Formats: sequence, C-alpha cells, structure tokens
Amino acid sequence: MSAAHAVGGRIASPGEGNLLSAVPLALRRQRTLFLAVTLAFPFVFNLLLLGAMVLRFGNLPNYVAVEDWFGNVAGIVAGTRSVADMLPIILDEWVIEIGYMNYAFGLGVSEWSLLVMPHKFLMVVMIGALIGVNVALVADQEASGSLWLQTLRSVRSGLVMSVGALAAGLASITLFWIVCHSGPSWVVSLAVLGLDIPTALRLDPMGPALYTAGLTTLTLSTILILRDGRAAAIDAQSRPAVGDASC
Repeated sequence: MSAAHAVGGRIASPGEGNLLSAVPLALRRQRTLFLAVTLAFPFVFNLLLLGAMVLRFGNLPNYVAVEDWFGNVAGIVAGTRSVADMLPIILDEWVIEIGYMNYAFGLGVSEWSLLVMPHKFLMVVMIGALIGVNVALVADQEASGSLWLQTLRSVRSGLVMSVGALAAGLASITLFWIVCHSGPSWVVSLAVLGLDIPTALRLDPMGPALYTAGLTTLTLSTILILRDGRAAAIDAQSRPAVGDASC
C-alpha cells in the first residue's frame, strides 16, 4: 500500500506515525470515551469532595444555595473602578454552595461548605479533558510487546496520570471551613486533613504553581503514551503480514 499502511490490523494514514497527529485520530475513534471522561470528571470530583467533608465532620449537607452569579458580577463591574481589583473579586464569586448549617446559633452558621466557582470548574474540566485524552490514547493503542512490557507501560502511565490529576485537582478545590477563618480555598482541604491551619494558609499562594505542575505532569503522561503508541506501530509494521511467505 502506498497511501496507507496497516497498523495492528487497522488501516492507518501515513500521518498516524506523527505524535501530534495521533491525538486527533485517537480522539475521533474514541470520542465517546473521551467525552464521557471529560464531562463526568468534574461531577465525580465534586461529589468525592462532598463525601470527604461528610465523612470528616459527620454531618450531611442541609442547605444548597444558588447564587445570581451574572447579577453579582454586574454589580462588581459597576461598583469597582479598577480592573485589577475587579477581576480577583469576580473570580471569588461562586454559583452553587452546598454545606452544613448549624442552627444552634441564631439564624444559623455555615460550618463547612463546597462552593462551585466558574473558573475553578473550568480548571477541573481541563483536568478531566487531559485525563480523557490519556484514556482515549490508551484505549486506541494496539497491544505490542510482551505482557510484562504492556503491564509496565500501563502501570507507569497510570501512576504519572494519577500524580498529575492529584496535584492539579488539589489546587482546584474550593472548600470552606469556618475554623480556617478564610474564604474558600484549596488549602482548606489540607487543614481538614490535619495540617496545621497557619501552615496551610501560608501555602495558599502556591495553588497556581501546583495546578500548572499537575497539568504539566498530565501532558507528560500523554507524551509517554504517544511514544508507546509509536513503538507499537513500528513493531506492527516490522512484523510480516499474515500470509506472507519467505522465499
């Protein structure tokens, strides 16, 4: 074949050997899996956080508040002259708040809550998309090499992907705990886990760097999977086709 070659029993285009072109090809073939992981991850992520807070404090959520985010943003824009001041305030606005209200104090005091902020939600969607790319690439690959080699590659990819998702996901958390005396932040999760509160609050500025490191690690995982896929394609091309006879 001059215009195409066979890869693992599948006809592939000449550009499939290119690392960059392999991504859209895999996503097209595994689009259902990719979309399922990308869209499900943000909801599973927030449900796990909510479950962790319930287990930690032993109280089920007893209130859900839906905010008028667009109206609040419009009020911030109208009442804030400086754009530099405006943007951080807007980023701190949330759409949904789910938590536990202790009504032993007058009208009630929110002891803990999970908040959904638009920009943080998009950050989590980005994590889910990168995980989806990784999963789609793995699912699209043909088996190549020994069982031991395949297992080693799978474990390595899983570990790298997990580390990246954990780092980026940790920096995307928006939890509130009244004991921390601060707004919703990723470091609240560290305090909930038992880290000294002043120490946890001092780590707050490291959130963007932690998120970037997580995304970088997920991208590295993608590159490693692509490299494995190229090795599998080369191995498949080097094997004689079924039915070929040597002279």
